[in-house]
Amino acid sequence: MQTISSYQCPITFDFDPTNITHLPASVVPTWISVIAINVVTSPLTVLINLLVIWTVVENEQLRSNSYYLLVAILSLSDLLVGIVIQPLFVALAICIIDQCTYVCKLNTVYAMSASLCYGWTAVTMMIVSLERYFFIEHPLYYQASVTPKKLMIASAATWALVGIPKPFIRLLVNESFYARQIPGILTFGTSFVIILFCVSKVHLAARRQMRAIVAQQQSVAQQSKIKEYKRTFTLGLIVLASVACLCPLLVLKIIGTVKGNLKDDLRYISQAIYFTTLNLQSIIDPIIYSLRLSDIRTGVAKRLRCNRHI
Repeated sequence: MQTISSYQCPITFDFDPTNITHLPASVVPTWISVIAINVVTSPLTVLINLLVIWTVVENEQLRSNSYYLLVAILSLSDLLVGIVIQPLFVALAICIIDQCTYVCKLNTVYAMSASLCYGWTAVTMMIVSLERYFFIEHPLYYQASVTPKKLMIASAATWALVGIPKPFIRLLVNESFYARQIPGILTFGTSFVIILFCVSKVHLAARRQMRAIVAQQQSVAQQSKIKEYKRTFTLGLIVLASVACLCPLLVLKIIGTVKGNLKDDLRYISQAIYFTTLNLQSIIDPIIYSLRLSDIRTGVAKRLRCNRHI
C-alpha cells in the first residue's frame, strides 16, 4: 500500500492517479457512470445558472434587493462549477482510466479549482444565511445597516479569503490524511455551523410569524412579509439539499478516518461519487430558486421562451 508521501503528484486524493493497476471490477463502470452524469448535467448547470443571474442582473428591482443579489452571487459560484469543475472532472476521470501522460498536472489543476469553487459556494451560502438571520431576528439593524453594496463587499472579501490561502494550504499539507482535511474543515465546517444556526433560528421564527399573519386580515405590508418568509423557507430547502449532497462525502470520510484505509474499490470510487454529488448541488440550487421564487421563475421562463423563439 502506497503512502501519500510516495505519490508523484504534488496534490493527491486517496490514491495515486499516476499508478492505477489491477483495478477492482466495479471501479471503471462506476467512473464511466459518473462521467456520463457530469457530461449531461454540466451544460444544464451552466444554462439554468446563467438564466438566474441574467434575471437578477437585468431587473433593477431584483438587483437592488439584498436577497436576490446574493442569489445571483451564489448562482455565479454554481455556474463556475458547470463551466470549470465538471469539464475538468470528466477530463481527469478519462485521463486516469487511460493513464495519459498529463494526469498529474490535470489532477493538480482540478483539485485546486474544486477547492476554490466549493469553498466559494459554502461561504456564499453562509452570507445568505446571515442576511436572512438579520432580516428575521434583527429587523431594525437590517434596515439600518444591511445593503446590497455591503453584501457585495462581504462576498468579495470571503471569496478572497478562500481563494488566496486555501489552495496553498492544501498543497503544503498533502502528505498527511488528517492534515489534508484542515482546509475543508476550516471552510466547510465553519460555514455550515453558521448556516445551520441561522437557518434553524430564522425558520422557526418565520414560520411562527407567518402563521400569525395568515390568521389576521392581510395588508399589503403583511403580504410583503410573507414573500420574505418564503425566501427564508427557500434557503432552508437549499440547506437540506446541501446536506443530502454532502452525505456521501461525510460517510466515506468517516469510514476512512475510523478504518484508516478504505477497501480498494471504495478507495478508487469514493472520490468520483462524492465529487459528483457536490457538482449536482450546483444544478439543484437554481432549480429550487426557479420553483420557489416567483420573480426568478417568471424571469427564467421568459428567457427560455425568448431563446426558443430565436
